[in-house]
Amino acid sequence: MRLNPSMRVLVASGFYDLVTPFFDAEYTLNRHDIKAEQIDYKYYTGGHMMYVNEPSRVQLLKDSREFIQNQTR
Repeated sequence: MRLNPSMRVLVASGFYDLVTPFFDAEYTLNRHDIKAEQIDYKYYTGGHMMYVNEPSRVQLLKDSREFIQNQTR
């Protein structure tokens, strides 16, 4: 991301994920001086597989589509 400043990343996390806690992505990316404006964080009700919760799955799909469409503009 340092080599390609126009690159953006979507980080999707479940609030109750005990395998990869939602705050770990923030901590790791901040620690490596990745620009905050290059990262979109989205949080969903659920754990590691937040997409098995139907409302979270629908929102994840919507957020993913929106993220991809914004990259092609």
